[in-house]
Amino acid sequence: MKKICLIGNGIHSKQNIIPSLRELNIHITAIASEYLENEDTFDGIKSYSNYKIMLENEEPEIVVLCKSAEKQFEIAKYCLNFGIEKLFVEKPMGMNVSEAKELQTLAETKKCKVMVGFMKKFSPCYQKMKEIISLPEFGKVKQFNAEFYITSGRVGWNNEIFLKKGGIHFVNLLIWLFGEVACVKSFSSSVDNNVSLTSIIKFKNGVVGNINFIGLSSWKGKREQITITGENGYVYNDGVREVHYHLDQNISRSNRWQTLDEEEVTIKPYLTSASGGLQDLYLHGYIGEIKKFIEDNNYDSDNVSTMELIDLIIEEIEE
Repeated sequence: MKKICLIGNGIHSKQNIIPSLRELNIHITAIASEYLENEDTFDGIKSYSNYKIMLENEEPEIVVLCKSAEKQFEIAKYCLNFGIEKLFVEKPMGMNVSEAKELQTLAETKKCKVMVGFMKKFSPCYQKMKEIISLPEFGKVKQFNAEFYITSGRVGWNNEIFLKKGGIHFVNLLIWLFGEVACVKSFSSSVDNNVSLTSIIKFKNGVVGNINFIGLSSWKGKREQITITGENGYVYNDGVREVHYHLDQNISRSNRWQTLDEEEVTIKPYLTSASGGLQDLYLHGYIGEIKKFIEDNNYDSDNVSTMELIDLIIEEIEE
């Protein structure tokens, strides 16, 4: 069994990463954070106050890094230079394209396999949507309309920081669904940390659409939704718990309004009182991404292309 060490004990680490590792029966050798004490335990895990000391003492083959976005570049760089085999980094890995490229080059030089925590493509919801738009009977994908809304009030969360810390998952999701970007046009009515941003994106395969990013107090929770239209069908989601789709039946008779023959299929999880709190970790994709990281080497970090699209969205805002 290879040694796995964790860096970071914040909310995301405690609520999502550690429970996902444990659900998969993956033993965590040690955890490091400046908020922990050496030779103590955190949630039953051996702890260190300094990640460098932890790496020296434990010599792990695998590291899971889950710190604040601004700290991750230097820590990831140190881990790669230390000589580990695999590195999982919570998004973003670097705060700009330059840092993202530097870490990608270093990972290739050190022959370290890196995954960045873009969990949405591991959500059963979005995997099902991609499966549906790939069906021959769906036809060529033509258009999309996407929304990502969360509350505002976070200091410094202007358009750029909102995208790099919040909206980045949806940016990555669009690349995963539709491929390389051809061009972007953006419009914004944001003021300080009150974000209101719309981007129109054309992909190289001809798919066009828009995505609305909102970070306003009017949205106290979170809303995420994407509608994808093909030549012969459409599919849309309601959060990560429901997918709805329609495939044209090519029925030619007239007066179809007289009967019931137009189908829209709804897909949702089978949930009971025994489903437990782990359902969120599965449906949001956290367990799926960790499983892929640990058990499979067939993945790309997607980090550089995602940061490049974020920069393009910001650069193309029409004043």
